[in-house]
Amino acid sequence: MSDAFVVDASVSAAWFLPDEATPYTEAALQATAEVDVWVPALWSLEVGNLFLSAQRRRRINDAKRRELVIAAAGLRLRIDREAVSMIELDELATAFSLSAYDATYLELAIRRKLPLATLDQALRKAMGKAGVELADLAQGRHRPAQG
Repeated sequence: MSDAFVVDASVSAAWFLPDEATPYTEAALQATAEVDVWVPALWSLEVGNLFLSAQRRRRINDAKRRELVIAAAGLRLRIDREAVSMIELDELATAFSLSAYDATYLELAIRRKLPLATLDQALRKAMGKAGVELADLAQGRHRPAQG
């Protein structure tokens, strides 16, 4: 397995909502103990919002939401806090038909020259066009994203 990769919220959501877990998401979670797993600062907001939305939809209760917030805060993740130009994110999002959120993960993978772990099909397509590898965690290697 590579020394590092970027993980997006689509993968990490499954770490906290077991009905969304797959072998791929489980491998990404296991990797947090062994290698540098990078996320943009946005990740904390996205995951926090995931927990609030799950509670509002009655998938979890208040106590479970608090438990998940503590678990997320305790993960061994490398949080990239480098300021990224809003113009650059807008250009990436527009060029690859992504949300600004997804463009943030793509930008981080491009800038750090790292593969990206995602379940998001639009992001995978953009990765293929941008030359970013998909973190192939089940195999312990990386492969080109489908684009």
